[in-house]
Amino acid sequence: MPREKRLITIVYPDEQVQLFCKRILERQGFDVKCFSASAQVQQLIQTWKPDLVLTGIRLSEKDGFEVLQTSRSIDPLLPVIAMTTHASIPAAIRFLKAGGANYLAIPFSADQLREAVTETLAAVCSTNSLEPDDLGTAFKPLDSIVGNSRCVLDLKRILTKVAGSNINVLIRGETGTGKELVAQALHELSGRASGPFLPVDCASLPPTLLESELFGYQRGAFTGADKSRCGLFEAANGGTMFLDEIGELDTSTQSSLFRVLQEGKIRHIGGRRDTPINVRVLAATNRNLEQGIKEGTFRAELYFRLKVVTISLPPLRERREDIPLLAAHFFGIFRKNHARQDLTGMDSSFMSALLDYPWPGNVRELKNLIEEAVVLSDGPALTRSDVPQDLNQIEAPDEADFGDQRQMTEYAQARNLILDSFDRKYFQRLLALYGGNLSEAARRSGLGRKTIYNRLRRIGILPVNFSARE
Repeated sequence: MPREKRLITIVYPDEQVQLFCKRILERQGFDVKCFSASAQVQQLIQTWKPDLVLTGIRLSEKDGFEVLQTSRSIDPLLPVIAMTTHASIPAAIRFLKAGGANYLAIPFSADQLREAVTETLAAVCSTNSLEPDDLGTAFKPLDSIVGNSRCVLDLKRILTKVAGSNINVLIRGETGTGKELVAQALHELSGRASGPFLPVDCASLPPTLLESELFGYQRGAFTGADKSRCGLFEAANGGTMFLDEIGELDTSTQSSLFRVLQEGKIRHIGGRRDTPINVRVLAATNRNLEQGIKEGTFRAELYFRLKVVTISLPPLRERREDIPLLAAHFFGIFRKNHARQDLTGMDSSFMSALLDYPWPGNVRELKNLIEEAVVLSDGPALTRSDVPQDLNQIEAPDEADFGDQRQMTEYAQARNLILDSFDRKYFQRLLALYGGNLSEAARRSGLGRKTIYNRLRRIGILPVNFSARE
């Protein structure tokens, strides 16, 4: 007979830490059992069959790594979170590579504890094809943003504060960081949640067609306009419009958009009458809009109108501690979608490969890789052999990529050198693997074809050299 509550076992010698965790987690609806000694951890797990283990790294009999090894030997899918006062990145990465689900640096807040536990259980829930309600708490819109790193927790707090207002928001981040996911969460948390959420990819349509799609047109406004048509702004009335890749708009469309945001009205192309609209606009870009203003390619008035609040999304390489949670989340989804119930999980060698990779395509690339591995794996668990060969061949930039250390004065300069060096190695190998086919390279990398084209130009690889092979 199944338990009414999910059980968490805490193994930690300090009673104050035990009581703090127990109080917070019991308020969250969990059943919690605390133990000071780790010597009998195997018996504890076999007897109590917990859904999650919280353990210290430094323990009297066994350290946290031994607790992790014992736990996973009994149940390979049992998540283990480490609690440590030695929160160095190497130690954290070592724990995650060994198969740990997450870690918490003491002292940690109640919010950090709640997020770590619920995110980890949600990922395991997904892996086992359970329904979210099995966690005992209702899923919220923010639960779709998976992660327990400091930057993700800060992001969720900002979204909670911003969602209730009608102000425009500019979402910034590299391709694949989840900008549309954040926009969707803002919509679902707002008072407009019952209205439409309409995403528009500004880079996918030519300027003339985009303006008519956004604002609609009257019959006879241009060749082929044989009847009047409403635009996307009218379709999104009462809801939210998400303008992705806003930096790709031409200056004429930018002017029209600014007028809509300023006046709250739209006018059909070829029309003479304004129509009031009630639409919240969320915009996203991976471009440097400030540089675009200087170069005259982006209008300053639209920029300031859009960026009432700016939300910046970190690249995946800057929140590596979230990779195990994200991987488990995607594994659960694709295991179910592709009917691979024969797969039991991901072993430590597979996770180690994920943690070693710099992820230029960010979360989208990780998602694509997990799906490919789930589909092609022979099982019973994903291992390093299920990591695509071209990813295994990517080398991390070495110290020489920094250039002359005596001349290195700015962080941005050093970072750009590293990224350019990586991009050069990555795209040369990627294009070689797919015979110069940019479309296939874009699909495999998780990047947009236009993004790849622009990056190739920046690092001195001429795209024209490859276009003839497509």
